[in-house]
Amino acid sequence: MRSAIKVLVVDDSALIRQMLTRALSVDPAIEVVGTARTGVEAIEKTLTLDPDVITLDIEMPELSGIEALPHIMRVSAARVIMLSAVNDSETTYQALVLGATDFIVKPAEGFATSIAELSDVLLKKIKIAYRIRPESRQLAPALKTLTVVKVNDPSITPPGHLVAIAASTGGPPALETVFSGLDSGFDAAYLVVQHLPHGFTGSLARRLARTSDLEFMVAEDGMAVGRGVAYIAPHGLHMVVSGRRTMRIALEDTPSMHGVRPAADPLFESVAGAVGAAAIGVVLTGMGTDGARGARSILDVGGMTIAQDEQTSVVWGMPGAAVRRGAAQRVVPLDSVASEIRRTLRGVKVHE
Repeated sequence: MRSAIKVLVVDDSALIRQMLTRALSVDPAIEVVGTARTGVEAIEKTLTLDPDVITLDIEMPELSGIEALPHIMRVSAARVIMLSAVNDSETTYQALVLGATDFIVKPAEGFATSIAELSDVLLKKIKIAYRIRPESRQLAPALKTLTVVKVNDPSITPPGHLVAIAASTGGPPALETVFSGLDSGFDAAYLVVQHLPHGFTGSLARRLARTSDLEFMVAEDGMAVGRGVAYIAPHGLHMVVSGRRTMRIALEDTPSMHGVRPAADPLFESVAGAVGAAAIGVVLTGMGTDGARGARSILDVGGMTIAQDEQTSVVWGMPGAAVRRGAAQRVVPLDSVASEIRRTLRGVKVHE
């Protein structure tokens, strides 16, 4: 019989620690092995209790969750789930870059009344985090320090290629790795679907803008698609492209797919329809199957499809689904994804 998942609950509020402990303890697959009030205490109990998963609050006395996280990552194989305030998207994104596996937005008000809903989400994320191999926890590359966030005023030159990229769990640092290997010298535009809660898309765009000289922006309905620009799909709307000579983005308030919105499948399918063989589909780390069907549509029109390999994925759900569907023309480690994109944009043929 498999042993229970050992969880350390870290929060400066005694009430929240008590409520989370009680909520998690109802599941026989979970064992709360301890609680901590501060970042310092979290590090100490990580060493003594050896938890599998840590729920780590951000705002705490003595040492914040952000300050404690790098220490925890160095001394433990525990997977860390951050708990963030609604208005703390920048800090939470920084936690993902530092190696946190996932995050949950804590309700700003009425915590007691929403604890049941929060605990259901937390239980699910703990079980997902536990399945992640500790060695696959990713850190983003060092950021370039002389770049600035771009403004939404690019010179619109229609691209010859469209590169559609999908990611979910583990995606932010993976996207940073990919875009750090790309630049504006290629005749391409980039369209990104990253499964994130409301409020985090802007943080992602700003962070990615520091990895490359590409323009990065949150997509808007009717926006023209230009060469050398990367468009991030906003939360709550599917992003598609239409047109050929003048391509534009459409944001659609249609039902979610695979339980998410935006989803990658409609984007990939629209990219295949817009540019045919000049389409490139990339499926990175993430839970579920989103992107597999869309990658198949790109492959069917003669485009290139790339999937991140299992060894470098935090979760090999989405890229694994693309591989099983026969929709991944190339399966490569994360560090090789950008070079595969560059090779395809240059028209270099790879002999298997």
